[in-house]
Amino acid sequence: MTMTRAPRNWIWEVAVAAAIIAAIAAAAAWGRMDDSGSHYNRGWANFERGRYREAITAFDQALRQEPDAAHIYSIRAGAKRILGQYREAIADYDQALRLDPDTAYIYSNRAGAKSGLGQFREAIADYDQALRLDPDTTYIYNNRAGAKSGLGQFREAIADYDQALRLEPDNVSAYVSRAAAKSKLGEYEEAFADFDRALQLDPGYAEIYTRRGEVKFDLGQIEEAFADYDQALRLEPDNAFTYFVQGSARSELGQFKEAIFDYDQTLRLQPYFVSAYVNRAQARIELGQYSRALADYDQAVRLQPQSAYVYIARSDVRAELGQHQEALADLQAALELANETNDGDLIADIEQKIQELEQE
Repeated sequence: MTMTRAPRNWIWEVAVAAAIIAAIAAAAAWGRMDDSGSHYNRGWANFERGRYREAITAFDQALRQEPDAAHIYSIRAGAKRILGQYREAIADYDQALRLDPDTAYIYSNRAGAKSGLGQFREAIADYDQALRLDPDTTYIYNNRAGAKSGLGQFREAIADYDQALRLEPDNVSAYVSRAAAKSKLGEYEEAFADFDRALQLDPGYAEIYTRRGEVKFDLGQIEEAFADYDQALRLEPDNAFTYFVQGSARSELGQFKEAIFDYDQTLRLQPYFVSAYVNRAQARIELGQYSRALADYDQAVRLQPQSAYVYIARSDVRAELGQHQEALADLQAALELANETNDGDLIADIEQKIQELEQE
């Protein structure tokens, strides 16, 4: 049986926390409420400690006392985004925008949640609105570029990174992301020039080495790629992103045990990283560890129940384990999600898998 591989949405999972921190900083500028302040402050404290469910509970209480506080809806949405609850996050952003329709960062953060669902066109529309309200904000151009990359619009993404760098010529993230986009177009010389410029600006920034390592790996420069990953981890030993990228590289090389170790480290550092569970499950399948793979997919579904691809992947494992009814149930759940997004190709693939499984 050919196992289904989910699309690589890890960039959104890794990047989302930084965008949420920006939302918290913006909320701080608005000040704290008198009546709901204790709940709000407790929610904030839990958020900063990575206790996102506890943060949501506290924000729930704050909103019962202050139901028109747009920034609390926005911050609660941020916690939900990190937990992979993208639809619930979007509902909170919607409410925040009904209360405060002229705040750019709320549109930008809602766009991030839509990107998490793979709704890149809708995300771009939100980024467009954010830029109409605040046309000189670098991170919005960077984030819109990421959504355009999600659609494979790398040339248009590069134009956004160019604009970000016109506004902020020393923006390291824009150089790194522009380099990645250029590499997708085969413009490797220009991509490495961007990585070099980023290293001149901030030689201690681990992500530069990680992203450059990805490009080198894609070019078949295996030793050089792993040297970059090693350097990234020397600079930042607790970098979940680097462990994940290194694990993905090892999986592609067939080094599945070593890849699982890297995914273990990723999840130790960032336990809500859905793609790490999915990739670890795929590595375990390659080693014949189907029960362990199923446990990873179970966790991925708990964290991101709105991903059709996770249900499809879990159905493959369940079918391999002889759990045909459960596998069919997963495919039906995936089909419902695909119908919601009107993804014709995905719907056809799922319907074919259902037909094949019913004939077994």
